[in-house]
Amino acid sequence: MRLWIACLLVLITFAHIAMWTSDMPRDLALRLTLINAAGWAVILLPAWAVSKWAAAHKHR
Repeated sequence: MRLWIACLLVLITFAHIAMWTSDMPRDLALRLTLINAAGWAVILLPAWAVSKWAAAHKHR
């Protein structure tokens, strides 16, 4: 599982590097980066928090 997450993070990072080094306007690249970061935060942070909560309650 950790390998898949690491691969996903590497791919996202490379995609953002490719976007920022392309001829795309900087304001559009910044806007897309912020939208992407917010989207991942909305999806991953609650999932991580729930997994931590479930793990804490599993040990009871």
